[in-house]
Amino acid sequence: MNGTRGGGRGRRIVLWRHGQTAWNVERRFQGTTDIELTETGVAQARRAARLLAAMKPDAVIASDLRRAAGTAAELAVLTGLEVVSDPGLRETYAGAWQGLTHEEISERFGEQYAAWKRGEPVRRGGGELETEVADRAAPVVLSHAERLPDGGTLVVVSHGGTIRTTIGRLLGLDPLSWEALGGLSNCCWSVLGEGARGWRLLEHNAGTLPEPVLGDDD
Repeated sequence: MNGTRGGGRGRRIVLWRHGQTAWNVERRFQGTTDIELTETGVAQARRAARLLAAMKPDAVIASDLRRAAGTAAELAVLTGLEVVSDPGLRETYAGAWQGLTHEEISERFGEQYAAWKRGEPVRRGGGELETEVADRAAPVVLSHAERLPDGGTLVVVSHGGTIRTTIGRLLGLDPLSWEALGGLSNCCWSVLGEGARGWRLLEHNAGTLPEPVLGDDD
């Protein structure tokens, strides 16, 4: 699933991570838990939305979880675009790990946590594999990208882990190398551009001065 066929139509995909949540600050695994933005997270979304609006996006899609939907809403206000919500863009389901801090996970699921940190395919807390996340998220992104006009831009508002796996899938990278893509800070984004041979990574973790990556994917 490597993007486009033919000579390329000059389209762009902007993959935008949601703003800060309380669980990000506490370093608690969120997964599919529906946590809302903090006041700081809303401010981050408003600032980033001004920058993204300048890209003149043609469409906006978002995870239906509140932290992503709330982030997307700030861009909708500025662009007048309707946000299309899709549960396929949710964060990786992390089962029993959800709600726990990294320290708690390491204590309770030490071997599994260590294997994940080594980059091995792991069902964190009995949840999804990264490849399964890509299986559900990448087709959603591609289906909306196909509807763009030539030279058009799609903004995808999602989550750190889901964005990482989607980028890996769209670039045609081996899943074992997806870890080479660093995590996204809150309300930062990555840009994929379309060329003759498919999608290319043009920007990664863009949008602000460097900040800590706080979340499941750090």
